[in-house]
Amino acid sequence: MTSARKLLAMLPFLVGISYAASPTPGDLPLPEKLYPALDAILHAAVQQSPRMLNQTLDLEIAEADRISARSGMLPSVGGYLSEQRTREKRANPPGPDLSLDTNKTGYNFAITQPIYYWGQRKNTARMGEIREKMAHGQYRDGYRLLAQEIRAQYLQLVVAKLTLVRSRFYRQFTQDQLKIAEEKYTKKIISDAQISDSRLTTERGDIGLERAQFEYDNSKQSLARLAGVPVPEDDSIPDQLPRVAYQDAAYDQMLAEFLSQKDPPTLSAFTLRKQMELEDLNYKIQKTRLRPTFAFSMGDSQDEQRYTLNTPKFLVNDIYAGITLNWTLFDGFATSAAVRTSLAHRRQLENSYKALTEQLAAQAQWQRKMIYFAARGMSIDDRALDAGEGNFRNKQEEFKRGDISEADLSQIRLELYDIQTNAYRTRMDVLMKVVEFLGLLSEDPVVANLSVPAS
Repeated sequence: MTSARKLLAMLPFLVGISYAASPTPGDLPLPEKLYPALDAILHAAVQQSPRMLNQTLDLEIAEADRISARSGMLPSVGGYLSEQRTREKRANPPGPDLSLDTNKTGYNFAITQPIYYWGQRKNTARMGEIREKMAHGQYRDGYRLLAQEIRAQYLQLVVAKLTLVRSRFYRQFTQDQLKIAEEKYTKKIISDAQISDSRLTTERGDIGLERAQFEYDNSKQSLARLAGVPVPEDDSIPDQLPRVAYQDAAYDQMLAEFLSQKDPPTLSAFTLRKQMELEDLNYKIQKTRLRPTFAFSMGDSQDEQRYTLNTPKFLVNDIYAGITLNWTLFDGFATSAAVRTSLAHRRQLENSYKALTEQLAAQAQWQRKMIYFAARGMSIDDRALDAGEGNFRNKQEEFKRGDISEADLSQIRLELYDIQTNAYRTRMDVLMKVVEFLGLLSEDPVVANLSVPAS
């Protein structure tokens, strides 16, 4: 009994520890946490990326559509002013026909305010607000996808820089070997076939360097176009991709929290939920199409009249106010058809939402497993890199002692470049899989760069 009481007393403390220890998306490895320069590019892309400029225009369109949908609830004000010049010909038996020129001025000014429309116009305005929220969600997700591409291109640029360094070293190595081979060929130590192989190898090294330089420059320009920033200088691009920390528990807990939610927070699920709300409102609007509607109107009008040829014209001014009733009694069963169509669309959306939630759950579990496999591969490549660096240091010592040649040491360095490039690619793979996982869970911290609030 005493132990049970102690356990109960400690329960709030233990719960508090569990919540405090819960991982947050900011605790996970993200490319912008490794490279502050990338974080600056992501912030700049909000205002400068061509894609985000178009997304901002979409928000303006959505705001205008919301105002247009709300306009039906507000009064309408209008009128007209007319100035007419008329030539009248009138029969005047038994005398000759008469011709008369007349001028006529008239105007009308009116204000109309809807009074009662069975919620039709209110629901239409609500539909405009929902569509605006959907546009905000698309804006946020559009930036998230853009940030995901920028991260990938930045990391690829780091790998491309290492590839360029390796290509330069390999080109210099082949040129040095060609000089040695040319000297041997001049002294008739090697054959024509051997010198031909050396020359071809050198030429391949030249082509490889040109290609690596082209791909590196193209990657810089592609990043600049995508983010809307100047082309980065070589000195600003990192030379290394640091090791990536990995903890199974953090991803497992985030996955469990995502699967426990009744309504997934993803954009696709959010959009379907809003579409169901829209269809509910549309159903309510369709049901009331055959009901009477009331509006209040008031205005002022003027006209000119003349009853006989010899009577002078006179002005007619009307100031009026009243309630207008409009009632469609029969529309050929169009309303009942529209109601059935709306109900069918609602059932379709419900079925789609159920299938989507199951798909998102499966996709989240699949992506979590992909992170696990990528992390295992990264661990192997990191150990291989450690072994490669240790071997290269040993070979440097052997070279200093004169046990191996400079060509042998260069071969070891080339192998180390290859091991390093492979390790960087697996680290990049892990980082991007983490970004994709957070994006699916709608937990990517990068959306905090936006000023648009979450819907």
